[in-house]
Amino acid sequence: MDDDLTSVPARPPAEPPQQASSAEESAATVLSGGETAPLLPASINELGSQLQGQQLGDYQLEEFVGGGGMGAVFRALDTTLDRVVAVKVLAGHRSTDEELLRRFRNEAQSAARLNHENIGLVHAVGASDGWHYIVFEYIEGTNLRDIVRQRGPLSVAAVVDISLQVAAALEHAAQRNVTHRDIKPSNIIITPAGRAKLVDMGLARLQHVAGEQDLTVSGMTLGTFDYISPEQARDARAADIRSDLYSLGCTMFFMLVGRAPFAEGTMVQKLLQHQQEPPPAIESLRADVPPRLAAVMRRLMAKQPAERFQRPAALEAELLGIADDEGIDLSVVRPALEPGAAVVSRRTSIVWPWIVAVSCLGALVAWLALTSTAEKPLSQAAVGTGWPEPAAAGPSAETANIRRVVRRPASETEYATVAAAVAAAADGDVIEVNADGEHALGPLSLDGKALTVRAAPGRRPQLWVDDRLFPVGEADQAVWLVSGGQLDLQGLDIRMERANTVAATSRSMIWLTAGATLRCRDVGLVLEAGPLQEESFGAVFDRIVTVAGREPADRERVETEVAGSESVAASTGMASGVVLELTDVMFNGDATWCRVEGGSNVSMRWTRGSVTTSGRFLEVVGNASPSEPEAILSLDLEDATFACQQGFARLTDTPTQSRVPRLQATVARCRFLVPEPSALLEQVGVAEPEIYQVAVDWQDWRGRYEGSRCYRRIDGAGDPIEIDYASAGRSLLYEPGLDAWPGRNAGSR
Repeated sequence: MDDDLTSVPARPPAEPPQQASSAEESAATVLSGGETAPLLPASINELGSQLQGQQLGDYQLEEFVGGGGMGAVFRALDTTLDRVVAVKVLAGHRSTDEELLRRFRNEAQSAARLNHENIGLVHAVGASDGWHYIVFEYIEGTNLRDIVRQRGPLSVAAVVDISLQVAAALEHAAQRNVTHRDIKPSNIIITPAGRAKLVDMGLARLQHVAGEQDLTVSGMTLGTFDYISPEQARDARAADIRSDLYSLGCTMFFMLVGRAPFAEGTMVQKLLQHQQEPPPAIESLRADVPPRLAAVMRRLMAKQPAERFQRPAALEAELLGIADDEGIDLSVVRPALEPGAAVVSRRTSIVWPWIVAVSCLGALVAWLALTSTAEKPLSQAAVGTGWPEPAAAGPSAETANIRRVVRRPASETEYATVAAAVAAAADGDVIEVNADGEHALGPLSLDGKALTVRAAPGRRPQLWVDDRLFPVGEADQAVWLVSGGQLDLQGLDIRMERANTVAATSRSMIWLTAGATLRCRDVGLVLEAGPLQEESFGAVFDRIVTVAGREPADRERVETEVAGSESVAASTGMASGVVLELTDVMFNGDATWCRVEGGSNVSMRWTRGSVTTSGRFLEVVGNASPSEPEAILSLDLEDATFACQQGFARLTDTPTQSRVPRLQATVARCRFLVPEPSALLEQVGVAEPEIYQVAVDWQDWRGRYEGSRCYRRIDGAGDPIEIDYASAGRSLLYEPGLDAWPGRNAGSR
């Protein structure tokens, strides 16, 4: 079982994450009572489509959110108790197996006796209209597998905290003689409030019966073989709580390293490694892991059950001791995030289920130290040991005027719209959005002002760009125009629409001129396809951030004024740099993330977060004149994922923009996904190859490059040159295959 069960879906309902084998689901099912179920769908997706909107017993199946080998999962309404639940409907072909149905009922009833804050609760089990189903607690959150695969390894503090919560759940279950049998990252959901929830407790051995991908024997699962204990691999019926502890040790290894302890080889090779080979020493992979924690993991992953902790309570005690030794504050209250209010607009009802998932993950990483805390030689960054609070950006509440955006303004410092608050704000003010739901955005300008726009405590507002607020026909448009000022965005989600036809104008989310600063923390951005248009008269988002030396409307005027000037830089302000600082930012859409139009020194630091785009992360156009001072683009990327279908960066010069763009990049623990035939880095123009060769300085530390074999492509005055990773002149970890493209809000490692 590799589905997320009761977690919020990681992608829209139209794109459920998994499909079951169609071969086993092609025949009608006859139940023991003689009742014939409806004609069976060919896949879990079809099962979801068939049952969505139907009612089974007391449960109205409102939305299909995913599924796995056992069946389809729906967000449902309990019409008796008027509460939201998750209902998992057993795939129809399972219903002919009387033994399976008996175990299904017995184990569901056993799991329903569990009542613990770290366990996804089972409410009921039943049958209706030929379908067998189980009713779970509905959990909003993201599973550990997706968090780690997208963000990278967790901090020691995060691993200790999460493992303590899972151990507490296992102890509660062990006291009631319930064994999970399938502990793994995808079965641990982290809620927005930081709670670890163990799902499918007591039901795991039902999930993979004959015909599923994982190894099975006698109709009993052996568990996912990346996390399976040696004794469970030999005989699933022999698994007890000590087997769960072995799997938890493997899961801790995954949280700290980003992969399972035996991640290489075939299924059989992995099973043999679990039984015969010691796991890799965690100390050799993470220098910041305390010796006492390393000893705990060795004991958890001991081959013989008698050599492990015999009860989860013993593990809890040891982890608490480690927390005391390392000064990890496990009593810190992590910020809870309420999901946004229901969206009335039909246009937004499709996208917000996964936008909320983006926002939940964004909120989660604000308190999870989702960084590998190993020593970082590139920047000599300090190592954190606790759960960090979000760093304050912009003016503090004590020194800044706070203007609040509320539904019903009642004072002179309250406003009904973000635009009204921005217009009234002075330099250094804070705009606090105090209402969940959607808030429309039109063109906004910061003329030299420093402004912070943030969510009120406990809120998660969603901003959306309203085309009706923009003038028609302007050559370039921007939502935020930051002219030499500073914009801080915190704790927000922003939705944009891309036209489905060729638009008359282009639009940027943020336009930065010389001397401007952009800071974003815990921000989710999504660019979705807009409604079909018969005529093209609007604007199309073709980039999120544009960096240029001047405002779009002033280009011709400034170029005329500075022609012949002895100091072009002084006349245009081009020597002033632009600074971008982005932390826990997530973007998904069909647009370039950032376009830099030559003339500005740009410094961009990106920590955690991800970009998933059909375009590029970065496009740079060379300086317009040889007389302009040489500009350098500096990137500092850490613990982030960049999935870019057209390549990561394209640097361009032309006869009229003759300066070759220079790029200096420092990369630490990042993941890059670029499909064939795109190149990671592309340099295009009229210069000689030798000039391009020295224009890029790429320094990497523990990065990962997947997909296209082309590291760098140069197409200048000479013949095109392609440089693969083996010939890059530096050690880069390259993997040729792309297993899967990241979903709407997550990378996939």
